[in-house]
Amino acid sequence: MQIIKIIVMKTLLLFVLMFAYFNGCYSQDMFHEFSKKFNTIKLPIENILELTDNDTLNGKLTNDIIIRSQNQKPQIIDKNGKLMPVKQYYGLYPEKPFKYGYRGKELFYYSKIIAIGRVSLNSNYESFIVKVVDVETTFYDLWNFSKDGKALSVVCLFWGMRDGGPRDEKITFTIVDSKITKEGNIIWHENADGLETFRTYRLNDEGYFQIIKEEQKGESEF
Repeated sequence: MQIIKIIVMKTLLLFVLMFAYFNGCYSQDMFHEFSKKFNTIKLPIENILELTDNDTLNGKLTNDIIIRSQNQKPQIIDKNGKLMPVKQYYGLYPEKPFKYGYRGKELFYYSKIIAIGRVSLNSNYESFIVKVVDVETTFYDLWNFSKDGKALSVVCLFWGMRDGGPRDEKITFTIVDSKITKEGNIIWHENADGLETFRTYRLNDEGYFQIIKEEQKGESEF
């Protein structure tokens, strides 16, 4: 009886290892296909809003590849040198149409997820910019991945609000804006209800965006 239990346990362990192996290979294949949608963008980038493309990504597939299939959340290194999960300006991308009413009509808004391009920050990694036009917001994210598709780090480059919501894509208020220098430094600015934060991010050798400089001025009105 004991021998049978050992055989069963070894068989289950082998099955689990094989499943993990093939699942990992499948995830890598999905990532490589995903990466082909991003064309190269040369640095520097002075105006994030000038970056545009027409290649719309599938929301669910994008989430599956860069969020759901990952073993952990992307991380950054804060101003104190501590590695920590990204919490602000991070979450699942929209997958379903948003239903809303306008002048007595029932309408649907289909968010756009756009593969803007890849930037060269470190030859050991893959860095992609994704643009999202959601119901009331428009934002750009800069992701950094290992070569095999592990999502290591992400920084929101731009976050803007739209008064027209689903009816007008004109950005009326900017909360986050950035520039990327020729050397790959991300010059980042946030205006959170009057409290302004100025940061410089840089991709470190381990593949994480690190805050190498930060200043704040003003105070939040709320």
